[in-house]
Amino acid sequence: MRSLFSFEQFETVLQKIAHEIAIKAVTNPKGDIRITTHNGKLDTVETVDFMIRFYAKHISYSECHSVRSRYFKDSWSRETIWGFDVEEKLYTSSNHSTKISYYGSEGKDKETLEKVSQFIDKIMAEASMKPVPRFTLKNSID
Repeated sequence: MRSLFSFEQFETVLQKIAHEIAIKAVTNPKGDIRITTHNGKLDTVETVDFMIRFYAKHISYSECHSVRSRYFKDSWSRETIWGFDVEEKLYTSSNHSTKISYYGSEGKDKETLEKVSQFIDKIMAEASMKPVPRFTLKNSID
């Protein structure tokens, strides 16, 4: 899937969401929490319900649920319901500037694609983000 939103726009919006998830997880803990930072930005926010990781070249967002371990009675693990990765990719065949790879518990199905598309539309609209084309083609007569 391709997007006209820039990698920086995704990073800004997902950093805000990661901060909100981290604050909620710390003030109302339920299960294990992992939060790491680097240079004033979040690198990782992992809770029972979410996982957001910021890498140098891409961002990973997942919604999860906890599952009791088959092997250890009191142990839980996180299982991904659906999620996506965003990476900068300056396409030469279009004006898109990011590549979005999505995944779900059922693989790359149509339902997961729809969830990811709706989620991205929602978070970008709530943040008042507008796609910024990398270039425009204008007909001009001189």
